[in-house]
This record gives sequence, C-alpha cells and structure tokens, in this order.
Amino acid sequence: MSASEFPEPGQSGMAAGMTSEIVALRARTVDLHNPRFLCWTAMVCGILALPLGICMMLEGGSLLFPVSDLTVRAAVAAAQWILGGFLMCMTCPWAWRWGTRILGLHVKLDARGVEFNLGTKKRPRDLFMAWEQVAAVQQKRVGTAQEYTVLGKDGSRASFTSNTFFRSQRIARMIAERAGLTIQKV
Repeated sequence: MSASEFPEPGQSGMAAGMTSEIVALRARTVDLHNPRFLCWTAMVCGILALPLGICMMLEGGSLLFPVSDLTVRAAVAAAQWILGGFLMCMTCPWAWRWGTRILGLHVKLDARGVEFNLGTKKRPRDLFMAWEQVAAVQQKRVGTAQEYTVLGKDGSRASFTSNTFFRSQRIARMIAERAGLTIQKV
C-alpha cells in the first residue's frame, strides 16, 4: 500500500488528528454495563446475610445461659457473637441497595459520542458528550477505589469508580481511545 491510499487528516470528514483506527472504533456501538450475574450475586449475598446474622445473635444469646454458669470469658464471647450478628444483619440492606444500584448503570459508546447513565430509576443522571466535546479522561485514587472522570469542553463531567463498574478501567480506556486521548493520572 502506498501513502496515497490513506486519507490525510482533515479529508473525507475526518478531523485533524483523527486516524482511521479511531474512526473505525467510533463506528461500532458498544453498550457497557455490569455483569448481571455479579449484580444478582451481591443482592443474594445481602439476603443470605440476614439469616446468618440472626443465627449469630442466637449463638451469642445461648452463651449467656444458664446465668449461674456465666463467666467473664463467656460474656465477652457472647458480646462478640451478638455484635458480629448485628453487623452481619446490617450488611443485608447495604448489599441489596448496592446490587440494585449497579444493576441499572451503563455507558453507551457510538459514532456520535458517549452516553452515560449513572443514576437510578428515581433520579436518573444521564449525560451525553460528543467525541469532539471530550476534553480529558482522568484517573485518581479515592480511598481504596479508582475514580475515573470524563471531562467535557463545556464543563460537564461524568465520574465513575471501581465500586460503580466492575471493569471501570476498561470503560475509561475505551472512552479515551475513541476520543483520541490518553488517561491522565491526577
């Protein structure tokens, strides 16, 4: 192949700096979301935490009886079982809410741009950015999670973490590739 067979930047509808690889990537529509199996697994673990926590509290209560044989060691063990059971029961609503929240999140990449749906059914947070409007893709560490932020030239921003998407780095990398940018570490 000769160099004349490849279009020059700015020709045939391509913006300056665009390569044919980026144009080919943008032409495909990709809908990225969390695996349904993992979302349902998180919710089922939340449901299973409740009976496990109740059994743990019953075990702690059984260590307190008969009261005539109660020792300090048995009382401390009972307190540990009861506290552990209570905390296990508290994971039930947390895991259920987390599983249902991440179940509906998705990012759609198509020829027009990137469309984010990072909200809930009650409070949707939809955002669309055309590829030409994506200014930067940033990565920073927040606690134990990686946070990725897609910044628009108009000041709009979409942020997601590794707690939001199981494969958040892959999503950020795909957005950066299609926008012709690199991921900036902040």
